[in-house]
Amino acid sequence: MTANLLTADFISSAAPQKTAPKINKGMDIEKTRAAVEDFEAFFISQTFQQMYDTVPVNETFGGGNAEKIFRSMMIDEYGKMTAKAGGIGLTDQIMAQLLQQQEADTTAAVPAE
Repeated sequence: MTANLLTADFISSAAPQKTAPKINKGMDIEKTRAAVEDFEAFFISQTFQQMYDTVPVNETFGGGNAEKIFRSMMIDEYGKMTAKAGGIGLTDQIMAQLLQQQEADTTAAVPAE
C-alpha cells in the first residue's frame, strides 16, 4: 500500500503542466486527448511489462496463474496512472502533431481567392 502511495506521489510530482492547445473546428479535442492518453498509457504499460518480466517471483508467497493475472492488471493501472499524471510527454507531442496536421488540412482545403 505504501509503495502505491509513493509511486502515485512520485508520478504526480513529476507531471508537467498541461497547456490547452488551439481548438480547430471539426475535432472533438477532449475525445481526441482521451484517445491519445489511452495510447500513451498502453505504451507505458508495455514498457513496464518488460521491466516486470525481469523481476523474479518469490514462490513462497506468490507465483501461479493468479499472480500473472494480478500483475498484468497492476501494470495496466500503473500505465494509466502514469499517463494521467503527465506520462512521458507522448500525449502532448501527438496532440501537437494532430492539431498541426488538421490545421494544414484546413488551410489546404480553403480555395484561393
